[in-house]
Amino acid sequence: MSKHQIVRELRREISKLNRIIDLAIIRGVSYRDEARRHKFLTAQLARLQPKRSIFSTLNFAHMFMF
Repeated sequence: MSKHQIVRELRREISKLNRIIDLAIIRGVSYRDEARRHKFLTAQLARLQPKRSIFSTLNFAHMFMF
């Protein structure tokens, strides 16, 4: 499985968990297990895709301005 496919699957699973957590909150039931899984998946996603800073984006855009 490629990195792109893994990232796509992680995002899909996180989205699914978000819906489950939202419904649990509305129903007033515990969502502790889902929250733990969500935290794990978001950490995996962050490890695979580090956040870009605004400065790296500006430097990239600056290359095309001149």
